[in-house]
Amino acid sequence: MDMIERLEKIMALIEAHPEGLTGKALSEACGVPWGTMKQDLRALLLSPEHSIPLYTDHDESNDESGEDLLNPDVKWFLGTAEKQFTPVHLNVREALGILRALEVLQEENFLKESLKQKILAGFDLGTEETYRYIKGDYTPLEPIKGEIFASIEKAVQTNRKLNIIFKGRSIIVDPLGIVYYSRLRKWYFVARQGDTIKNYNLNNIIEVCETDQAYTYPEGFSLKTWFGPRWGVEYGELIRVKVRFLNRSQTLAKVRKDVAHRKSKLSLMDDGSLILEDTIIGANEFVNWILGFGSAAEILEPNELRELIFNQICKTLENY
Repeated sequence: MDMIERLEKIMALIEAHPEGLTGKALSEACGVPWGTMKQDLRALLLSPEHSIPLYTDHDESNDESGEDLLNPDVKWFLGTAEKQFTPVHLNVREALGILRALEVLQEENFLKESLKQKILAGFDLGTEETYRYIKGDYTPLEPIKGEIFASIEKAVQTNRKLNIIFKGRSIIVDPLGIVYYSRLRKWYFVARQGDTIKNYNLNNIIEVCETDQAYTYPEGFSLKTWFGPRWGVEYGELIRVKVRFLNRSQTLAKVRKDVAHRKSKLSLMDDGSLILEDTIIGANEFVNWILGFGSAAEILEPNELRELIFNQICKTLENY
């Protein structure tokens, strides 16, 4: 088991134990010495790339380096598990204000990143899904471009077109909202250009300028309805899919975690396998996800996706 597989197993183990797991228990479950587990937990704790917030029963420690968390008796919890913390719900203005203030604090990086993680975990977007939407259950950890975020929100609320500089091009669009897609860990700006609705990676938008041109927000439009079926950010037709996953290692736990934010139907079969049924947009990105499970996954429907998988495997075999 390599480090990446081990990190995924650690996440799955902690998620399956909302009461928490000690570092020693994780070490034994993964079959590695405590020294190896300590390095794995440090990587999860300090990396800005991980997508689920980790908590411990020693979070209130005074050690700003975080080293006191890395001992075998500390219990670990996931933000998605039921935890005994007081929730903090922040609106956009409050969250952005606090995040900007954190940048000027003379504190250790570990403490600042830990605070950012917890603030973003309470970022309250769910009640305003018309023009804000978080797709997935993972905490947004990608930095928010505060001024651009606020400018987009203001333009939507005042029905003003925006002039955006995207990858060096100047484009005038009707802003429809902002989506955080947790599986890809990216923020997207959704806008209408002419009769076409598109999404733009927020990191590739250099500048946003409000114009004096008004527009009408499309009646009944919902980011959740428009973006929800997408597997990634690919465009295309709706496809009904059916996949069998074999009960190997952490396969079923990973499937459940990856589709937790979707309206998928999961059926546990008598032989221990799991059947996934869903309606998706984005055949290529879906196929790439399936290929990541190797022989533990089989697309049952539709035949077009089975052929796509077969062709990709044949091309891979040509290299050997």
